[in-house]
Amino acid sequence: MNLHKKNYEIITDELRRIIEAGLVKPGEKLETIDQLAAQYRVGRSTVREALSHLKALGLVESRQGGGTYVKKPGLEPQAVFDSLQTSNAELTEVLQVRKILEVGAAELAAKHRTEDDVEELCKIVEQMRNAVGNEGISQIYDTNFHLAIAKASGNKMLETMMTHMPNAIYRTIQDSRKIWLYSGKETAGKLFEEHRKLFEAIRDGDPKAAAATMAKHLAQVESALQSDK
Repeated sequence: MNLHKKNYEIITDELRRIIEAGLVKPGEKLETIDQLAAQYRVGRSTVREALSHLKALGLVESRQGGGTYVKKPGLEPQAVFDSLQTSNAELTEVLQVRKILEVGAAELAAKHRTEDDVEELCKIVEQMRNAVGNEGISQIYDTNFHLAIAKASGNKMLETMMTHMPNAIYRTIQDSRKIWLYSGKETAGKLFEEHRKLFEAIRDGDPKAAAATMAKHLAQVESALQSDK
């Protein structure tokens, strides 16, 4: 194992290897957080971070009633989106798709979110708040936040489209955050505040504010990517 990696990264790699080797098959449940923590001799928070990373990569999903399950293989669109990860021009194309999908997703989420959706979004926002300053895990929570909004939209087709491009979403989030933070244009705290405002608009059932906040956020992502060309 790479001693320079953080514990959650090591656990992520181990679980990903197990999943990709087919030792835990699609649809099957992973061991509990407590069991994984005991097995790898790490804290429960480390296991949660690793599972969040796997979720952001589209390898696992949480289900009602508890537990984390290996996701079934994606359809053809996921392979297409996952391949668009080699240049800023391709990332810009992914971002254009994100703008089309996610502004509408935010608007629909503000209209149709359930109590469970609000609870899930609130949990992720708290994770983002606690992770300010830890950029690696912040990128994962950022991705999970956007995927949770798609789920809260109540539109299964939209949710499916978003969950078939998690790697592409993660890459645009990863690259734009790095550009922002390294250029001094934004701070980690300001980025968190953008997500908090978006959550509040959805929680409060304000479709116009949710759509406008998402549009502004993605416009800033696009600007960051373009400035690095």
